[in-house]
Amino acid sequence: MRNLASFLVVVALCVGLMFVSSPAKAQFGDLKNKLKEKAQQKANEKVDKALNKAPADTTKAAEKTAQSKDKTAQPAGAATSGTAAAEDMTLFTKYDFVPGDKVIFYDDLANEEIGEFPSRWKLDNGVFEVAKQGAENYIMCTDKGSIRPKIATGPLPPKYTVEMEFYCKGPDFKGHWFTIQWVGANDEIIGELWMKDNHATRLRILEKDLADKALPADLSAGKHTMRVMATTTTLKCYIDNERVANVPATEGFAPVGLGVLMDPWTDEPGNPMLIRNFRFAEGGKTLKEQLDETGRIVTHGILFDSGSDKIRAESCRTLADIGQLLTGNPALRLSIEGHTDTDGAADYNLTLSGNRAKSVKSYLMTTFKIDGARLESKGWGETKPIDKNDTAEGKANNRRVELIKL
Repeated sequence: MRNLASFLVVVALCVGLMFVSSPAKAQFGDLKNKLKEKAQQKANEKVDKALNKAPADTTKAAEKTAQSKDKTAQPAGAATSGTAAAEDMTLFTKYDFVPGDKVIFYDDLANEEIGEFPSRWKLDNGVFEVAKQGAENYIMCTDKGSIRPKIATGPLPPKYTVEMEFYCKGPDFKGHWFTIQWVGANDEIIGELWMKDNHATRLRILEKDLADKALPADLSAGKHTMRVMATTTTLKCYIDNERVANVPATEGFAPVGLGVLMDPWTDEPGNPMLIRNFRFAEGGKTLKEQLDETGRIVTHGILFDSGSDKIRAESCRTLADIGQLLTGNPALRLSIEGHTDTDGAADYNLTLSGNRAKSVKSYLMTTFKIDGARLESKGWGETKPIDKNDTAEGKANNRRVELIKL
């Protein structure tokens, strides 16, 4: 009887274990599935992160200059003190580019949706979209094509400048052609400035090559700038600080519009074609003419990186002109006044504009030995706009340095 009871207990235990093992197995299976789903989710997140990265590798140097040189957006931390003065301008001693003082078209691609066609441009042909590189938006071309800024068609101003930034992955990457184009009255291309293969340039006007120059060295990784300074009869073209064309006279050249051609004719994975900060501005009177007529100089030729009071080297020519005015007229006294647009906090912009004015004063005193008693400096921030702050062009016009005769 005792053996029978023991046998029944064992049977009961076995049956109980059978019922218990089934939910335990199910729970183990659920745990396994959850772990598997979690691993898959992690993998998906990595893929999404990779897809959202910049379309090309970005060097540390490029990341440091990630924000537009023209914008006054507020970075983390406070504005610097105004003692940074200027970058080294040694390589810019022969650089004579001065940007136009009235912006007609400017596109920093702010507020554009990634993956969409840039809204302020017209498509001629090709495949274009807005892409992110580091912290900046670019226009990316994935197939040979051309686009045009949305500006009114008509004779270009008697004096004007064109600027366009492009991205280069480095000397080892060839095969990209960036081109600024001039459009004629019959909608045909009548002029082109080419930047080819990271080292070669060419200017062709009315089907005639007027300049064909190789740069001293292949372009380094990062952003570079194509520039044009023109009148109705003359053309000067630049790649960064290098002047690559100087045409003293053109005949029959009457463009009515501008365009950009991009040709990634060599397939290089991870090296997309990227442009940004296209700026078209009307040139104006010389600094001396402004000062003589109004007692005030308004200049957009003194440049700073976003959030910085350190003068960029490209400001060399404008500062030299101001220095010559002061040295040529020992009685001249000037108030140097910085202005910003409305991007960023008002108090931050006020401080930043004041620090920038101090940097200009310091540079003129150091470089041209101008007596500090002849110069004053102040910042107005966003409080004295000369244009609207609701367009890219208006903001670009408001970001300026003025020099007021005392």
